Amino acid sequence: MADLTVGLLDTSIFIARETGRPIDLHSVPLEAAVSTVTIGELRWGVLMATDDEARSRRLDTLNAAQRFEPIVIDERVAAAWALLRQRLKGQGLKMGVNDSWIAATAIAHGWPVVTQDLGFPEGIAGLQVVVV
Repeated sequence: MADLTVGLLDTSIFIARETGRPIDLHSVPLEAAVSTVTIGELRWGVLMATDDEARSRRLDTLNAAQRFEPIVIDERVAAAWALLRQRLKGQGLKMGVNDSWIAATAIAHGWPVVTQDLGFPEGIAGLQVVVV
């Protein structure tokens, strides 16, 4: 059973904040964590910005995410990732590689993924998703 007092914030939560997309704050767990994968995705967004305004906005988003101590990919996360990928294949489901690393991080720590991304399929053992 996932610990609903802590949630792993997916990259989409930070993008929602950046773009002004509403977030259902009542559904967000009391404590939050961030994967190093999210930090990487946000850093890539800064590098890919096409103008100074977008770069500045994206840098602010990256800085907000970096206020959290990033959860690293370790042996436990790697094992959860391999099992997750096997389960996805067995059920004929797809998930992006970065999303699967974020999901594996959440699974390894017993946390739900807090997201606005519909790329996290339902019905995967060990994966709990909170859509906000």
